[in-house]
Amino acid sequence: MKSVIGADPYVLFDKKSGYFYCYATSNTKHNKTFYIYKSKDLIKWEFVDYALDTLKNNWGKDWYWAPECYYNPHNNHYYLFYSARLKDELTKEYFYEDNYEENCKIGVAVSTSPEGPFINITDRPIDYYPYDPNYLDVDKVYKNTFSKDIDLSKRLSAPKGVYLSSIDVNLFFDEDRIYMFYSRCCYRNCIFDEEYQKFIEESNIVAVELDTSWWFDKEAKTMPTIKKEYLSYNNNNQRQDKFINIITYHNEKQAWENGHINDYDNNFGSKRNRRWSEGSTTFTKMLNGEKVYCITYSCNNYQNALYGVGIAFSKNALGPYKKYEKNPIIHQIKEESLYSTGHGTIIEKNGEMYYFLHGRDNVEHDRTLYLAKININSTTDVSVDKVEMCKLIEE
Repeated sequence: MKSVIGADPYVLFDKKSGYFYCYATSNTKHNKTFYIYKSKDLIKWEFVDYALDTLKNNWGKDWYWAPECYYNPHNNHYYLFYSARLKDELTKEYFYEDNYEENCKIGVAVSTSPEGPFINITDRPIDYYPYDPNYLDVDKVYKNTFSKDIDLSKRLSAPKGVYLSSIDVNLFFDEDRIYMFYSRCCYRNCIFDEEYQKFIEESNIVAVELDTSWWFDKEAKTMPTIKKEYLSYNNNNQRQDKFINIITYHNEKQAWENGHINDYDNNFGSKRNRRWSEGSTTFTKMLNGEKVYCITYSCNNYQNALYGVGIAFSKNALGPYKKYEKNPIIHQIKEESLYSTGHGTIIEKNGEMYYFLHGRDNVEHDRTLYLAKININSTTDVSVDKVEMCKLIEE
């Protein structure tokens, strides 16, 4: 059997059919995107179709990434959340400038079947304008932020405030509340690292709480919206919405997250110094009789040897989260031909917990799907069983 091609996988168990459905980033160029596979055992998968029809209500230009699908029992629809880069003509509407480079937003499409086709609810992404009012926009004062010859004192004169590019969406349903976790893209989040005495662009896991009215729309025509307390406007009546930081490097430094901090020098200026925290999944687990909020996430780029999966714990959905001291819990193992392990989702089967992720058995291959049993015994005792490659059932 062949391996199952795909990246950034999310798995939904569909009670109606008894199948597990996997939704993954695809490498397609036509008008439909995101792989859909189905399986009975999480190891052998059958290709179903492509999920999203980009010819209808489309607002995206490209970079269709990280789909996640949720079944809504109130209206019997399936909701596909994903991120994409905006069409050029929409950039100013959401970022208030024409040339915002990594202009990614979050979209929502629906279907009456887990097998699609999924159609965007509207021709716009979610009505959310996350904004960091305290960020010093150093890219506006430096021609090359990563040069060793820049005047560091100029960074204090940089204008404050920037809109966030948003990818890797993950919903977390906590009793009667719905939270949307996502990754703030590295671009326009260039932080001066005092320890390394250089600028490093960073992506962080952040979150916002959603209003729940869309979830109870019987016709599945209502786009999700953020709760009113996160809405914010400046003096010109421009949206500048709030968010909550969840996972950042500087709040709790771990060395394995530094896989790309020297990329600018190592690649003769063709790449930026970066830190990535992406691909999160939030869930709860009872530990020692207490409800604990858990979040898995990936750090670094999948082509880097330090790319892997971390986990953190909290007593509250929106944190603060404490990172597991022995991160990463899943990582490259050259001796087992295991590479690029990351960006997965938690799924339960027969009372056991699994982490479903992408990886590679060779650094020249495409990312494929893998499964690993995860054991969370306490916030100081986490282990992962052997990571197993999934197989494609061919007709």
